[in-house]
Amino acid sequence: MSFVFSSGFLALIGVMWKTRVPMTKLKLDGDNSLRADLMGELAKQDADHSARVTRLEQRLEDQRGMYEARIEFERVTHASDISTMRHRMNNLDQCLTMLLVLIEENPQKAQEAAKRVREMRAKQEASEAAEKATIAAARITATGNGTP
Repeated sequence: MSFVFSSGFLALIGVMWKTRVPMTKLKLDGDNSLRADLMGELAKQDADHSARVTRLEQRLEDQRGMYEARIEFERVTHASDISTMRHRMNNLDQCLTMLLVLIEENPQKAQEAAKRVREMRAKQEASEAAEKATIAAARITATGNGTP
């Protein structure tokens, strides 16, 4: 029995020795296949990431252009508003100066001078209203609704 057992054991060791090389090759092939699959997946994820980054950069560039246009619109709008205010202040200064000159020339005609200045101011206010309407119309025309 021990001879049969020893022979069987040696046969088992022989079979294991002969299958060791194919099993090692099979293991290496599996490892190489897994490595190739992982590298392929990594390359795909890298490509997806690069595409996403490119899309985000394009969105940022589009938004930057939009915000630059808005800033320019606001700059022009504020410049026109300041110009209108400056014009109005000059008109008011002109009226006050005229009133003072007329009163200084003849203090008894102060009421008449005030009437002339009020008439002058009414004409200026009508002109200012027309100027504001023109600016508002230009804003609407430039943007479609008056906002950037």
